[in-house]
Amino acid sequence: MDFNLNLKKLRNKLSELCIDSILVSMNSSFENTDESFSDIRFISGFSGSNGRAIVSLKEAILSVDGRYTKQAIEQTDAAIWKIELYPVVDTIKMIEDVLEKGNTLGVGALSVTYKTYLSILKLSQKLGFKILPMARHPVQEEKKITKSNVSLTLMNEEHMGESIKSRIERVKETLQDNEAALLADKVMIGWIFGIRRSELSKDKSVLANCIAFIPKLGMPAVFCDLELKANQTDFEMKHFNEFESYINNIEKVTVNLNYNNTPAYFALILEKSGFKIKPSEKEFGSFEIIKNKTEITNQKSGAELTSLAFIKTLSFLENTKQTSETEIAKFFENKIMENKHAIGLSFTTISAFKDNTSIVHYNPFISGGKEILGDGLFLLDAGAHFNNSTTDMTRVVYRGDSPPEEYKIIYSNVLKSLIMFSTAHFPDNSYAACIDSIARIPIWNLGYDYAFGTGHGVGCAGNVHEPPRISQLSQDKLNSSIILTVEPGIYKENFGMRLENMLLTKPSSKNPNFIHFETLNFIPFCRKLIRRDIFENSEIDWLNDYHFQTLKKFKDKLGSDEIAINWLEENTKEI
Repeated sequence: MDFNLNLKKLRNKLSELCIDSILVSMNSSFENTDESFSDIRFISGFSGSNGRAIVSLKEAILSVDGRYTKQAIEQTDAAIWKIELYPVVDTIKMIEDVLEKGNTLGVGALSVTYKTYLSILKLSQKLGFKILPMARHPVQEEKKITKSNVSLTLMNEEHMGESIKSRIERVKETLQDNEAALLADKVMIGWIFGIRRSELSKDKSVLANCIAFIPKLGMPAVFCDLELKANQTDFEMKHFNEFESYINNIEKVTVNLNYNNTPAYFALILEKSGFKIKPSEKEFGSFEIIKNKTEITNQKSGAELTSLAFIKTLSFLENTKQTSETEIAKFFENKIMENKHAIGLSFTTISAFKDNTSIVHYNPFISGGKEILGDGLFLLDAGAHFNNSTTDMTRVVYRGDSPPEEYKIIYSNVLKSLIMFSTAHFPDNSYAACIDSIARIPIWNLGYDYAFGTGHGVGCAGNVHEPPRISQLSQDKLNSSIILTVEPGIYKENFGMRLENMLLTKPSSKNPNFIHFETLNFIPFCRKLIRRDIFENSEIDWLNDYHFQTLKKFKDKLGSDEIAINWLEENTKEI
C-alpha cells in the first residue's frame, strides 16, 4: 500500500473542503468494521495500536507513547512525518503547534471524545480558529471500508456470575429520579448487557462498539450497527442511526456521561435535542473491574489453559533447529485452539527473535516473520479469549547454551522486579501510580526505566486491556478482587526483555485492610538467564515455590510429549 499517496489524497480532500488541518485518530468511525488498517496506518504506515495525528497541507505530526517511538520512526517517511512523544505532545499541543488564527480544523466527531472536543473549543476561542465537526471522516471515505457481517450474542449467566437484569439495576441505583446515564465504553457495556461479538474482530476483540442509554425509569436502549441474535427482555436493541430519533422522542432528563470516553458526536446530539449534560460522577467502571467469584474461577481456568499452551510452544521453540517468528505464533494459536472453550487470541501474538525483541509491540506478520535459526533471545507475548475468560502473559527464553552475561543481568533484574511486585503488601484503595513504582525499583537501580505502564486490568471474556492502569500517571485505585497484569521490562537498541504474569488482588494475611497478590498463571522462567546472586533468599524461595507449583500442575497434562516434559522439568529445577 502506498501510504504517502493516501496522505496526498487526504490533503487533496482538505483543499476541497476548505479545511486547513484535520485530526486523525486510530479509528475515526464508531462502527464495527473488520479492517486491518487503522486510519493512522492508512496515511502513515505506522501499525501500532495507540497514536494521534494532525495533518495540514504542509505538516504531518504523529504522537505515540514510549512503547512505539522506535516503531513509528522506522515505519513512517521521515521526510513527511514528525514523530512526537505522548503525553508530552498530546492532541491539544499538536493543534497549538499547527493551527493559526483564521484556520479551520476538521474534527471527527465520532473519534474525538467530548472532553477533547471541549478543550479544542476552548483553544479555538483563544487562538481564533474554527472547528468543523465531521460525522464522516475523509479518511474513512478513502479507505472504502467493508462493513462487518458478524452479529451480537449474549454471555451466559453461568459465565457472568450474575444476571443482566441485576447489572442494569446496579447502574440505575446510582441515578436520581430525573436522570439517565449515557455509556460509551464498550468494556462497560459488554459487562452490563453481556454483549459479545459472534466472531472476533481483526484486532482480536470480542467486544463491540455500542452506545447505551439507561434511564432511571424505563427500559435501557443499546445502539449498535450489529444485529443481536438472541432473545432477551431486559433492554431494547437499536441501530446507531436511530439514536437521534430515539433521543427526540423521550423525556428530557439530565444525562450523566463520561466526558473522557463519550464520542463528541453523541454529546452534541443530546445538547441539540435539549438535554442537560453533566459529567458523570458515577464509578460505573468499577463494576466490571471488581470480579465476582464466578469470574475469578473462570479467569484462573483460562490462565491455566494459556500457561499450558506457553509451555508447549516454548519447549518446541527451544528444541527445534529451524523455524520462524510467524510459525511460532501460529504454533501457539493452534495449541490454544485445541481447547473446546477457546474463541481465539486476545491480541496479535508478539513472537520476536534477536533484535526484533527490542520493538515493544512487534508484529511478526506485518514485518515478515524473521527466521529463527541458531542461538538468540526470543520473546513471546500472547493471550487468548475463552468463552468465560481472557488472558495475557509474556516470557523470554534464550535459544542456546551460553547466553551473554549482559542478558543474564538484565533478565534477572526484570524477574526481580516482577517478584517484588507480586509479593508486595499495600493498603487497600492505594493509587496504582504508587504501586507502579514497586516494580521499577530494581530496574531503576540498574540505571534503566521502561516507557510504558507496569500492568493493566484484564476482562472476563472481554477486553484484554481494561482498568485499572498500573502506571506512573494512573489515577486508578486498587481494591480486592481485581485481575491485572504485571509486566516490567528493559529495552535496549538491539534487544529487549519483558516478563508478564496475571495477578489477583486479595486481602493480605498480614493485615485485613491491606492488599496482596495471588499469581494466576504458571510458566517457567528461563533458568539459563537467571543469576542467583542478584536475588534475595526470599525471592529465590518464591521462585522455587512458583516452579514447584508449575511442575505439579502441568507435568501430567503434557501426556506423551517428552520434549515438553523434559523442558518443563529442566526449567523448574530448584535454584
